[in-house]
Amino acid sequence: MRAEILCVGSELLLGQIIDTNAAWLAQNLSRLGVDVHRKQTVGDNLERIADCIRASLSRADVLIITGGLGPTNDDLTREAIALALDAPLEFHENLAVELRAFFQARNIPLGDTILRQAYLPQGASALPNSNGTAPGVHALTDEKHIFATPGVPREMKAMFNLSIAPAILETLGEGRQIIVSRVLRTTGIGESMLAEPLEDILTSSTNPTAAPLLFGNTEVHLRLTAKARDEAEANILLDELETKIRARAGEHIFGVDDETLAAVVIREMRARGLTLAVAESVTGGLISQMLTDVPGASEVLKCAFVTYTNEAKSGVLFIPQSDLETHGAVSAQTASAMAFSAQFAIGADIAISTTGEAGPTSQSGEPVGTIWIGLAHDGEPQIFQRELSGDRDAIRRRAGMHALNVLRLHLQKL
Repeated sequence: MRAEILCVGSELLLGQIIDTNAAWLAQNLSRLGVDVHRKQTVGDNLERIADCIRASLSRADVLIITGGLGPTNDDLTREAIALALDAPLEFHENLAVELRAFFQARNIPLGDTILRQAYLPQGASALPNSNGTAPGVHALTDEKHIFATPGVPREMKAMFNLSIAPAILETLGEGRQIIVSRVLRTTGIGESMLAEPLEDILTSSTNPTAAPLLFGNTEVHLRLTAKARDEAEANILLDELETKIRARAGEHIFGVDDETLAAVVIREMRARGLTLAVAESVTGGLISQMLTDVPGASEVLKCAFVTYTNEAKSGVLFIPQSDLETHGAVSAQTASAMAFSAQFAIGADIAISTTGEAGPTSQSGEPVGTIWIGLAHDGEPQIFQRELSGDRDAIRRRAGMHALNVLRLHLQKL
């Protein structure tokens, strides 16, 4: 079954509201075994909405529309469905009764336009709205379904779960296949470099499939997708493909689905009974924030130092001013001293540090994007250098992720 999603509202095109409905619908349609082929956004214009509906019906088996079902003059979805289907709008007294009762029960005057919501295209049926006033619309033409819901997310979600999903499942019948996805999360490697050793898998595997995609400016994800009769069968297919991928690129994979790198680091340190100290310069507390976003981080993170200036590095971490003047704040020697001093100061088992040049112009004389990471654990600190690209925010966030990844890889060796 092929589906398309149409989101209606000029506020979406203007960027005044971020569209979350389409993503939610796509995820939930996939879980039902429905292939989503297109997502569109259109403004509050009758002809353009009707054109989108006609085009979708020429391609898809199911069209889900969100938005434009309210009582005001710019809510045009009902009219557009009627225009696209050449079916006049009809007044439904039972819907009017429900609307009147809703407002009377709340002692709210019934506005002149509210009863616009009691009209439906000829032949269409209403979808109950358990969280609002505007009923949804279900129209069937040439064995193709049109479902229209309000744009308010809580109303849309409830209507999908209570009415749309059961109707789709009934249409699919017992022979349907569900779609299950799994995301393998990587960091510290570019999309093309990750894809290179996996090229034959990415191009030849048809069920399940695997595709790389960028996530923000710090991660590359591998999305694995399988079709099967049930979730257990799909997971067997996904397990087999994940095993093949990990055999070639497993060192870059830090987590699955919603696992963050910080959560993985906290989990691995807790499992080993280790504590951590962090000393940050270029990242300015970002690493500490990522770690403390994880519940239970207090069992691992003993202390975090943000020593942004040379005075702080000298006064808080006791790095000799002469060493800072000799080597510079952005240097292997400073990163090493920061990690060692942080570990010693708080008595942590491991410490990591970051120093570098995030730009936009260099303050240290080192090239923008130069990052040094220190890791202290049982002996002389280890030092890692990274040359990162992007704007100031991207460099700082990538530096934080690289530091946590250095720690993750170190923990794997213990």
